[in-house]
Amino acid sequence: MPQVNYTVDLIDGVWTVGLNGKRFGPYSSLDTAIAAASGAAHKAEAQGYEAMVTVNSEGAAPAAGETDRDAA
Repeated sequence: MPQVNYTVDLIDGVWTVGLNGKRFGPYSSLDTAIAAASGAAHKAEAQGYEAMVTVNSEGAAPAAGETDRDAA
């Protein structure tokens, strides 16, 4: 089965979705970029592809309401 890998990246302060060297966006938030990539992945799966979404958010500020939590 052919594979496609969508990436969600923070580039120059804006969220984008990548596929095969092309960039789509910008998106207003990480959540909207993930939703766009996920929707595209579902369409690809319906066409017979094995689709993955990779979120590259290292160095990004947490989204509103997101906090680090201790396990304790």
